[in-house]
Amino acid sequence: MTPLTDLKNKFIYQLLVSATQLLVPLLTYPYITRVLGPANLGKINYVDFVAQVFAIFAAFGIPFYATREISMVRDDPGKRSILVTEMALLSLFFSVLATAGFILFTWRSWHSSPVLYTLAMVNILLSAFSFEWYLQGTEAFRFSAIRTVSVRLAMIAAFYLLVKKEADYTVYFGIFTAAVFIFALLNSYKLFSENQLTGRQLHLKKHLKPLWHFFLTSSAISIYIYFDTIILQRLTHNDQAVGYYTLVLKMVKIFLLVILAIGTVLMPRLSYLASTGNTAAISKHLDQLLRFIIVTAIPVGTGLVILAPEIIGTVAGEKFLPAVPLMRILAFLPLIIGLSNLFCFQTLVPFNQEKKFLGTVVTGCLVSISLNFLLIPHLQESGAAISNMVTEFIITLISGYYAVKIMKFNIPVFIILQTVITSLLFIPLIMGCRYLFSTPLMVLLVSIPACMFVYFACQVFLFNNSVIRETMDYLQSSLKRSTN
Repeated sequence: MTPLTDLKNKFIYQLLVSATQLLVPLLTYPYITRVLGPANLGKINYVDFVAQVFAIFAAFGIPFYATREISMVRDDPGKRSILVTEMALLSLFFSVLATAGFILFTWRSWHSSPVLYTLAMVNILLSAFSFEWYLQGTEAFRFSAIRTVSVRLAMIAAFYLLVKKEADYTVYFGIFTAAVFIFALLNSYKLFSENQLTGRQLHLKKHLKPLWHFFLTSSAISIYIYFDTIILQRLTHNDQAVGYYTLVLKMVKIFLLVILAIGTVLMPRLSYLASTGNTAAISKHLDQLLRFIIVTAIPVGTGLVILAPEIIGTVAGEKFLPAVPLMRILAFLPLIIGLSNLFCFQTLVPFNQEKKFLGTVVTGCLVSISLNFLLIPHLQESGAAISNMVTEFIITLISGYYAVKIMKFNIPVFIILQTVITSLLFIPLIMGCRYLFSTPLMVLLVSIPACMFVYFACQVFLFNNSVIRETMDYLQSSLKRSTN
């Protein structure tokens, strides 16, 4: 198997994982949102977001750092076992500390939702045994795909079987906790079965300095990712506003999955190539990813802006229609985050530029906090959405500035223009569908395939877009291989 074929196969596995992550909300949101309502979803998401902040502290930068380090010693069982032992011990230590911190921070709120806070505490503690960094560092994407698909399909069934009324919002959150437990159990089995943990030659202290940089970075990231929701709830005390905002944020970020799937596959490979000095191969991968982000995220953002009423109405129901403006504000978030992910995790991290990465996200953190406190009192959830977009845009600009100093990116100007022009054709197509059909579901069922057909047809036959052609050729060749 050639390295390119191996990389493509791993991307297929990661794409399968992303497909199930897309499938879970698509199949469950129309049911869950109508059963639980905006207020209960806001309550769940607030507790979950607070727990996610402490989960970042529990990780202490280990997922980023350990993925890179494991990728460089994965072929040496002795060194790998020592590194795995060191990372596992550090992960356990920081998870216990973070769990204690979560209890102290939220103790006064436990009386309002004791079950939710208990489940959130368990999630933080279980993060010590997730070991996702080991799977990514060793590029065990097949194992990860089979595990994830199986658990997520079980989750979908559990939602429909166990969540029946508004009071079942604790059951809904409990299903996620059960999934976290199963992931931790399976990942732990794989890690311990492939590595002989040792108490010798351990040097925990040597990891603390680089981990500290990654921890500061991930902490700053957590502030601008999660604190907007926390600030929104604390300033408005409005569970419905939190429910509108968090639902749209999760729906919009669903479209990041394909882009992030590629990044997950490439990061250990890029770290390995960077350690060998193979900048030509890195440049090729990064240029391909840049073009892929452009040709996928621009049409997705355009579609979200135009079809926001139909998407919200169909997926979440009429109770969530006040969230339509939020989806339009956040529509191009996949494009912006996709680019910042390219610059940060696929460029700065593999080349050990943690300080520049840290400076970028700290700047974003300061911008986020300032804008949230400035805008939320006046605009509530819309203020949080505007703050989110501005913060991510600034992070993309700064990280892009640093990234181009490391690697020369070939900006595909013509591909950008072609993509924008083709995406604008969605407007008359969707307006025509609205004229012909009265229900939001029918508008979606007809307009989305029509827009996709026109987009691909124009890109392939009119503009001869190389990214689309390469993707189609690869899919056709994969289909032929599977049928032979």
